[in-house]
Amino acid sequence: MQVRRLARCLGCLGGRSLPGRHAGLGRTVHAQRRFQVTLVPRLRLVEHPNSSEGREKERERQAARHLEATNEVTAEEDTRSPMERFRRPPNKAFSVTDLISPAWCELQYWYTLTKHGRKRRTPAMKMGSTIHKTLEDEIYTTVPVEITTKEDALALRIWNIIQGLQLLRDYGITRELEVWGLVDGELVTGVIDQLSIECPDSALEATAASYYADIEATRAIMPEYQMSLTDYLLAPSRGGRKLSDVYAREDEEPEAAALEATSSQSSSEQLPSIPRIYLTDVKTRGSASVPTVKSSSFRPTQLQLQLYYHMLNRLVTSDDVTIDLLAARYNLDAQRPFTDAFIHEVGGLNDQYFDALSNQEFDPDFILTQEDAENASSSSKSPSSAPTASQDFTSILTSHNNLTSLWTLMKESLRLTFLPPSQPSISVAPSIPSEFQPALLEPYPTLLSPLLTAKYISSKPTTDVERRILGSRSFLFDPTSMNSYVADQMEWWRGARSPRGVEVMDAWKCRICEFRDECSWRQEREWDYSRRRQQKLDIEMNAT
Repeated sequence: MQVRRLARCLGCLGGRSLPGRHAGLGRTVHAQRRFQVTLVPRLRLVEHPNSSEGREKERERQAARHLEATNEVTAEEDTRSPMERFRRPPNKAFSVTDLISPAWCELQYWYTLTKHGRKRRTPAMKMGSTIHKTLEDEIYTTVPVEITTKEDALALRIWNIIQGLQLLRDYGITRELEVWGLVDGELVTGVIDQLSIECPDSALEATAASYYADIEATRAIMPEYQMSLTDYLLAPSRGGRKLSDVYAREDEEPEAAALEATSSQSSSEQLPSIPRIYLTDVKTRGSASVPTVKSSSFRPTQLQLQLYYHMLNRLVTSDDVTIDLLAARYNLDAQRPFTDAFIHEVGGLNDQYFDALSNQEFDPDFILTQEDAENASSSSKSPSSAPTASQDFTSILTSHNNLTSLWTLMKESLRLTFLPPSQPSISVAPSIPSEFQPALLEPYPTLLSPLLTAKYISSKPTTDVERRILGSRSFLFDPTSMNSYVADQMEWWRGARSPRGVEVMDAWKCRICEFRDECSWRQEREWDYSRRRQQKLDIEMNAT
């Protein structure tokens, strides 16, 4: 199966090669030569539906436990926190969806958990899953693998991460990459839709240095005890609104903004070019419109992308999440060897992979130079133990035949992919086109760009794939808004406060909510509105 061609690859941006970046291609290629390669799908391994263990079986057990719990009639109302009721063992672990869904409406998510245990799949969600699967199939060939132990099930997930990172290094793109992280002390899991080397908004990226400089300058002149107006409007009690949401910036001259972007871009072009990786989330919509970055409907997506950025960076640079932590959460034995059947089945896919590589069509105009040959030779001698296409899958799994060892291999692959090459003679920020890394981004010293993007695709069926793309929205990572939201959200999850409904300006959400007829928040607001309206009428009548 052939998919779109990529004219460049991660290791060759700027006309230079990075060690170990192209072992899968067998040679190093310079981007300016317009070398094109047909992207051959890698293998995405999934659990066979008839597996005796694994995630599917665990989901069935969780659903049965929840149904049993909801059918029990108790004399007293359950006073446990949402965290204790729904996300402690043996229930499923915390997810990014759990954190960002209440940004739409906390009360709606509360009703969803108490009545269904999780979001019920609507036709729109099913269509979205189909579109995501189509995108995944562009670069992966799905192969079911039978799982007999829970350790093999987690190993399969880790193995797919390793293969996804290899694909990103070789071809500059990967999709459906699972990540883990600690958010306010809680283990959280999520799946990133896409990582690629293609910058989705170069104009916005060029303004990143000035954007972060302005934030730092504004906060530097504020007293420690005083909250800035921007932070105040970003606070959860204010609905997370931005300054531009309150005061329309109609007086801002488009020419001035364009001039600033051009100036920033010209200064960034003077810096050395290093490969950066951009994070994208794919959203499906039934309507043809695309929400603005400032709209309340975009807020969950904005928070989701920021959480992914934070979690992936921490997974690369820290040991916040360890295999022992995962093993304890999922009740696994990190030292238990993988089953022979698992190693044999996954390793047996090796032949299919090399058959695909041997059938690649290369640009006939490409001429291999002596420099290319030398670079390829040095790449093949790289001391990194991260897997390459020249290694046999069976031997890799045999030498890393338990979760602890395979997790170590995954961490090495993460560092190889996202940590910048050592260039002591050149001063350049790893994540943005700037000489120095901004203070706000110092905890994130990787090649992962803070330019985050949501790409919108129409869920309406059509034969023309390009017409299904509605547009995209990009913005820059802001840890202040993310941390403020997470801190407030965890108060509800831990039972420190009751769930909140939407504010008046977002009352339109109630019209499409399945719980609108039983929503206590909505009823209280309606009663309050009726009471105030009656009081106003009484005052007018008394005045006359």
